[in-house]
Amino acid sequence: MTSRDYFKGKRVALIGLGPHGEMVEDAKFMIKQGALLSIYDLRSEARLKSHLVFLRSVGLANYICGSIPADDLLDMDIIILSHEYPRDSTFLKGIKEKKIPIEYPETLFFKLAPPVTLVGVMGSCGKATVISMLVPMIEEACASAMRMNGEGNQQCFVADPESGEGVLAHLKKIKNGDILIMRIEERMVRELESVRISPHVAIYVSPLSKFSYDESPFNILKHQTYNNFIIASDEIIDSTRLYKFQSKAKMLRTKAALIPVFWEFTGKSHDRENAALALQASKLFKVEDETVQRILKDWKPLKGRLEFVKKVKGIEFYNDSTSTTPNSTIAGIISLSENRDTILILGGTDGDLDYRELYAILPQYTHTVILLPGSGTMKERGAMQKIDHAKILSAPSIEEAVRLARENARVNDKVLFSPGFDAGGFDVSRKERGERFVRVVRGL
Repeated sequence: MTSRDYFKGKRVALIGLGPHGEMVEDAKFMIKQGALLSIYDLRSEARLKSHLVFLRSVGLANYICGSIPADDLLDMDIIILSHEYPRDSTFLKGIKEKKIPIEYPETLFFKLAPPVTLVGVMGSCGKATVISMLVPMIEEACASAMRMNGEGNQQCFVADPESGEGVLAHLKKIKNGDILIMRIEERMVRELESVRISPHVAIYVSPLSKFSYDESPFNILKHQTYNNFIIASDEIIDSTRLYKFQSKAKMLRTKAALIPVFWEFTGKSHDRENAALALQASKLFKVEDETVQRILKDWKPLKGRLEFVKKVKGIEFYNDSTSTTPNSTIAGIISLSENRDTILILGGTDGDLDYRELYAILPQYTHTVILLPGSGTMKERGAMQKIDHAKILSAPSIEEAVRLARENARVNDKVLFSPGFDAGGFDVSRKERGERFVRVVRGL
C-alpha cells in the first residue's frame, strides 16, 4: 500500500505541531496525500499563526487552537500525536475505548515505509552530534558506490523529529534498500519496541534515561538478528550483563582513542568519543578512512550543544541549551569542568525525571548553581537547596542569570548554560532560550 492509498480520504487528527513547528512538514505531506486533516493544539492561534497560514495555503481546512475537544476526535479514522502529547492524555480516553488507531510519526512511518536499513542513534545526549558526523560519511559512500558501479541508487535519509523536515514526509522519496539514519528520542524507545522495530545498526551515544524504558534499556534491540550491530562504549556494552541482555547482534566497542591524533580533529574529549561512534558505524558501510578523516577535520560543533559563545575577562561562556535531561547536563559538566571551575545555569519545565545523580555530582564540578524559573525548578527546589558545597542562587530570567554568573565567576572559570529541563514559559523552545543566552552573552 502506498502512502497515498493509505491517507486518501482518511479523517486524520494531528495533535500538536511541535514546540517550533516540527510537525508542519508531516502535516503538509498528509494533506498532499489526500488526508482530511484536522489540527489540534493547546497553544493559541496567535502563537501558531505562521504555521497555520502556510498549511491553509496547501489545503488545511480545519484547526482548533487552545483546546482539544475529545468529542471531535471520536469521528476520526486515526490520531497522530506530536511528541509532547503522551498516550495517557485524558482527551484520548474515548479514542482508546472506540479503538481508533493512535500513532506517533515514527510508528506510522514504519508501518508504511518499504524495507530500509535503519541506523538508530539513541541515548540521553549526543545524538545530534553523532548524526552530524555520520550523515556526510554515509552520503559520500552512497555517491561513491553510484560513481564506481554505475548502477544502483541507494540513498541516505535522516529522520530527526527536531529538524523540521518531518518523519512521515520521507515516505514520498524513500525506497526499498535505502538507508535511514534516525534520531530516536527517548520517549520513542518504548513506542518503537511496541511495533517490533529494532535498528539494524544501533548506536548508543550515551545511556538511556530510566524513564525511557521499563525493565531494560536494551529491550528495543530484542528484534535484532545475527547480521545486525550494536555500537557503543565499553561502559554501555558492559552494562548488558547487568540487565542480562543476550544480544543476537554483533557488539562493537568504541573509545575516543580510535580517532588517530594525526587526523587533526579539533573536537573536545566528548566530541572524540562521538566521532569514534561515527567512525565505527561508517566502516559497516565501507566508508574509506580518508573520507572519514576529511569529514571530521571539517566538522564544526553544533549550536546549543556545548557551544563556546564568548570569553569575557577570562571567563568562558558555553551554550548547552538543548540539554533537557539530567544525564545531558551531567555529560556537559564533566566535559568542561576542571577543579570545580564551573558555574551552572539550570532549570525549566517539569519532565518528571530523576535528578538525584546530578545533584550528587554537582559539588565535585561546580561552585555555583543558578536556578531559572519553571515548573521543574519549583518541583526540585527543595532538593536543590540541599546540595552541599555549592552556592545556590535564583534568577528570574536568563539575562539576570548571566549577570549573576559573571558576578560570581573567577578568572578562568566557565559558565555553562545547560538547563537539564525542557523549555517553557518565556522560552517557547530550546532553540529560543539558547538564542537568548547567546544574545545576552555576546552583549557583555
